[in-house]
Amino acid sequence: MTKQRKQQLLELLKESPSALNGQSLAEHFHVTRQIIVQDIALLRADGAPILSTNRGYLYKDHEESNAVHQLFKIQHRAEDMEAELLAIVDNGGRVQNILIEHPVYGEIQTYLKLTCRRDVQHFLQQVKESQFRPLSELTDGVHYHLIQADSQQDLDYVEAALRDLGFLLE
Repeated sequence: MTKQRKQQLLELLKESPSALNGQSLAEHFHVTRQIIVQDIALLRADGAPILSTNRGYLYKDHEESNAVHQLFKIQHRAEDMEAELLAIVDNGGRVQNILIEHPVYGEIQTYLKLTCRRDVQHFLQQVKESQFRPLSELTDGVHYHLIQADSQQDLDYVEAALRDLGFLLE
């Protein structure tokens, strides 16, 4: 990775309000997507807080420190995914990740960073267009989401909505 590309890539990620996908970054720098994947790995090794999401790469903004977080344990069928995610974002929550406890592999998680209905619809469209199988399928639908919100009241609304749908495990 050239020093100049490294600095430019980091600045692009820091300044972007949304995720940047590997292909668009590769086109921007006139390199392959695999080079971008390697560059991101090197930046992370240097300590850059870069997240991989289903929409691309995000620089983890430290301004989120005023937000509140709560881990919710949830169980539902795969076809209930849309109802679950919309219940979260419609009540002021932001889905940070999905996590499962696998009996052999231990904790498995991936970042989602779903903040609004548009993000949920985009995610569900990706699910529809791929041979997607949810992580929670490995654990009989049981999974966790780290939810971020601007206030404890919003987290309480999310909790109530998930409970009303019968998805929340106490």
